[in-house]
Amino acid sequence: RVSCFLVVAGYSFYLIGNMLDLNKVHHWDCIELMRLIPDKSIDLVLTDPPYWMEFQSWYRKEKHLKIDNDNNMDWVEDFILECKRIISDEWHIYLFFSHHNIETILWFVKKHLRYKSILIWEKNNTWMWDLEWDYAPKFEFIIFCGGKKLNNGRDPNILKFDRTDNELHPTQKPVIMMKYLLEKSSKEWDIIIDPFLWSWTTAIACKELWRNFIGIEKEKKYVDIANKRLATTTVSLFS
Repeated sequence: RVSCFLVVAGYSFYLIGNMLDLNKVHHWDCIELMRLIPDKSIDLVLTDPPYWMEFQSWYRKEKHLKIDNDNNMDWVEDFILECKRIISDEWHIYLFFSHHNIETILWFVKKHLRYKSILIWEKNNTWMWDLEWDYAPKFEFIIFCGGKKLNNGRDPNILKFDRTDNELHPTQKPVIMMKYLLEKSSKEWDIIIDPFLWSWTTAIACKELWRNFIGIEKEKKYVDIANKRLATTTVSLFS
């Protein structure tokens, strides 16, 4: 790539005199950090943005923090535009969403990206509120955009993976599902970005599959959790 180079020993981008470490969870605002990343230098965006529903889990005895920006959609278009700028010519983007306000994110996605389809993640649980007045949802949407073929052929658009127990974050995703998506849309040593890393899942999946990653998380509590989980992952990308 012309706009950046990968320093193998330190796993870093060279950014106009500054170094941005790869394979690290950055405690930063995602859009501010994404603006430092060179054009067309990322191979895959795999992330779980806020759902814009002011979600906070009250079901567990230990309450999770409220998710930052979960009731604010002002930043969405800037985020989509940064994804468009940093993604390479051979690319895929996966954005997890619930049914809340998906029409808004889809509007921006279709305006700026090459939208392909919506995948369905079928989970083994149902949400706990509105117990008598509505059907119990047991799925999430994954918006899929792309400019290349999928690896290993075409698969069904319903992904069946058991949910986690959400001990680390209220929207925690299973590592096995993130590894599946990584294997469909990237190869070893590709550079993956998760601008909403939350607890750790995308970073762990990248580390186990020998992908480079940039993880961004605004909440210090979840940065600390992610770094602890990375330190205990047995497959080492850094040795």
